Amino acid sequence: MPEKLEFEKTNWLELVETEKEKIINDIASQLSRDRPDLFDSVSLAGKDMPEDAEAFIRNAVLTREDLAPHEVEEVVKVIIGQATGYGTLQEFFLPEAEETTEVFINPSRDGPKVFYGKHGRAWPTGKRYFKNDEEALRYFQKICDDVGRPFTADAPIVDAWLKDGSRIAVIGFKASPLGVVSTIRKSPITRPPMPLEKLVDFGMLPPFIADFLVDMLVAGHASIGFFGRTDSGKTTFMRAIGLFINPIERTFIAETSFEMYMPNLPNCINLVEVVYGDKAIVDMPQLCRTMNRNNPDRAIVGELRSREIIAASQMASSTSGGFWTTGHAGDINTLRTRIWGMYMDGGVNLPREFLDEVIASMFQFVVFLDKETKTEQRKRTLMSLEEVTPQGYRTIFRFDPDEFASSGGKIRRWIYENPVSKERLSKLAFSGAIVKPEYEEIKEKYLYEECKEGGAGA
Repeated sequence: MPEKLEFEKTNWLELVETEKEKIINDIASQLSRDRPDLFDSVSLAGKDMPEDAEAFIRNAVLTREDLAPHEVEEVVKVIIGQATGYGTLQEFFLPEAEETTEVFINPSRDGPKVFYGKHGRAWPTGKRYFKNDEEALRYFQKICDDVGRPFTADAPIVDAWLKDGSRIAVIGFKASPLGVVSTIRKSPITRPPMPLEKLVDFGMLPPFIADFLVDMLVAGHASIGFFGRTDSGKTTFMRAIGLFINPIERTFIAETSFEMYMPNLPNCINLVEVVYGDKAIVDMPQLCRTMNRNNPDRAIVGELRSREIIAASQMASSTSGGFWTTGHAGDINTLRTRIWGMYMDGGVNLPREFLDEVIASMFQFVVFLDKETKTEQRKRTLMSLEEVTPQGYRTIFRFDPDEFASSGGKIRRWIYENPVSKERLSKLAFSGAIVKPEYEEIKEKYLYEECKEGGAGA
C-alpha cells in the first residue's frame, strides 16, 4: 500500500505579509542611516518633509528585487507613513483630508475598527488598518514614545500632544479589556476654521442669524459665551465666527489644549496650559492673568471648566473689545449651576443670588448649541441666542423643537422672539456694530434653514 503523503499546513498569506514587513523594516532602517532627516523632526502632517523625500523613498523601494511590481506603491506609502509619524493612519492627516477632524480606534472581537470624524459625526472607514490588537498596541506605543509619554501597563491611559499639535488619548491594557482605544483629535493647524457660510449650508443656523451674529455681535465687540453639550460644535462655531474678527485687533487665546488656531488673525497670540504628568506647570488661571496684563483687544478662553472661572471673569469685565469662551451647558439653568460649581472648585462659595450678576458681568450674549439625533444627519444646531440683561435673560432667537418633532425632523425653523434691547443696541452701535432695520424690529418671525448640503450636519 503506497505511503500516505503528508502536506505541511502553512498559512502562505501570513508568510508573505511577514516577509513584506521584514523588507519594509530593512528599507526603513537603511533610509534612516542614509537620510536621517527623513525621520527626525518631521511634521506629522507630512507638510515639512524634504521635497525630494518621496522620490528618494521610491527609488530605494524600486531597487529591491524581492518586491513584486504591484507591491511597490503599498511599500512606499507605508514608509512615508513611518517618516511622517502616523504610519498606517497617515491618509487622515494629509492636506486633502482637512475636513476630517478626528480619528477613532475601537477594539472589537474582529480586530481594531477605525472611524473618522467629519461634519459633526463619526463615519466607519470600511477598511482594516490593524491586523490585530497587538499591532495596534505597538503602533500607539511608538507614537506615545515619540512624544515622551510612554504607554505601558503601568501607564494604561495617556493623554498627550503630538508634534503637529494634534491631541491623542489612548486607553489600553487592563483599563480596556477588549483592546486599545484611541482618539486622535487633529491639530487646528491642519484643519482650518469652517467658514460660517458652510455651517449655514449644513443647516446649523439660518442665514439671517448668521448675518446678525457677524454684524451685531462680532462687529459690535460683544462678550459672548458659546455653550453646549459634548460634540455640539462649540469650538467649530466659535472659530467660524472668529473669521470675521478684524485682523488688526490684538487677540489673545488661552486653552487647555490647542484648538483655536486662527490663521486669519496675524495679531493673535495663542497660549496653552503646560502639563507634565499630572502636574500643571502653567495652568489656566495663570494664562488668564497673563492675558489680562497684555491688554488684548479681544480675549478668548478656549473652555471654562473649573477654577479658572475666577480669573476669566475678571478678564471678561475688563476687556474692552469683547471676551469669548465656551463651556458645557445646555440652557440657562444648567449654565447657572455649572458656573456656581466652577466657583466652588476655586474655593469661592458664591451665593446663588449673585450668579446672574456674575454671568451678566462676563457675557452680553450667550449662544446655546446642541446636536439632534432624530435624523441620520445628526445636525449640530444653534438652539438659542440669549441677551443677558440686568433684568434677566432675553431670548433673541430660538430653534423650534415642536415644529421639528411634528414634521418628523423635516422642518427646521427658528423663531425670532425679541429684538435686542434698545440700551444694548446703542452700546453695540457705539462699539462698531452694523445696525440694520431688521435688527431693530422683527419683520419675519419665522426663519428657516437654507440647507445646500444633503449630507451630515456641521
